[in-house]
Amino acid sequence: MVRAGKRWFAWMVAACCAAVSAIAQAAPGDVEEETEEVADAESAFVGAGGFSAALFRFVTIVQDDGTDKAGGWQAAATTLNFVDGRHLFPQGWACQVFVGMPIRHSTHGVISPQEAARVTSVAATNASTIVMHRRPQWLRALFCLEFEKELLAQLNMQKSGLGASVSAR
Repeated sequence: MVRAGKRWFAWMVAACCAAVSAIAQAAPGDVEEETEEVADAESAFVGAGGFSAALFRFVTIVQDDGTDKAGGWQAAATTLNFVDGRHLFPQGWACQVFVGMPIRHSTHGVISPQEAARVTSVAATNASTIVMHRRPQWLRALFCLEFEKELLAQLNMQKSGLGASVSAR
């Protein structure tokens, strides 16, 4: 393990103080307006181990005709990145994830694409944490299959009887 000396620590404190001071003194005109792409990219980041709703862009597959108790179908496809940082050399992999759910549910009412994305992001974050800690080390193919099962369980825990479908490869 590398130990940081006092000079390094003092330098870090000084750098942080300078940055905070510069940010505090900035006028609103000093900051350029964000483009839509930058805002989307920033909103997709939640933090280590968390997935943003911005990753799940639900689109209508079957329109809701409004005739039955429930109707319509929406789906999202994305690639989720996972990192197992529990080891000296962290391992990373990705799973292609497909999630589908009704647009209108007999119990939960209308599920907007934004609500579907929010529910899915929470469920994916929970499923990732649960599955990651089931084994000391993972192979990507095995992780994705276990993640698929847990994501479906988490979606049904958040909205009971949702009838969602999940595929992860």
